[in-house]
Amino acid sequence: MAEQNFRSPLQILVVEDSDFLRQIFSTTLGREHMIESASTVKEGWDLYLRNDPHIVFIDILLPDGNGHDLAHKIKEHNPKTYVVMATASDYADDKQEAIFNRADGYLTKPYGKQKIDEIIDRFWTTRAA
Repeated sequence: MAEQNFRSPLQILVVEDSDFLRQIFSTTLGREHMIESASTVKEGWDLYLRNDPHIVFIDILLPDGNGHDLAHKIKEHNPKTYVVMATASDYADDKQEAIFNRADGYLTKPYGKQKIDEIIDRFWTTRAA
């Protein structure tokens, strides 16, 4: 994709308790973007405040809390932050809560490079609009 060469690197935060899934994000996005990762809600919130990322990928079930609560907190702090729920949950209730919290996307596990790239492309499309 030639147009991607003109895009500046993004600051991306991944809040996910699985080492393997955090590694997928790092491997997929690490060459083009700046990736930070956290394994808990608290660590994710601290990194969010410190780094002001463009995109935040958040798992729902985290060891110290609920990713929906973190998504809500982030959107309250800065509604322009692009928040994507990245979860194994395909439950309608979780999807509804993500919509209620103004999440910009919902990514169901398992996912790989193609799905993550689609989210990044959607981010750029919404920013250009």
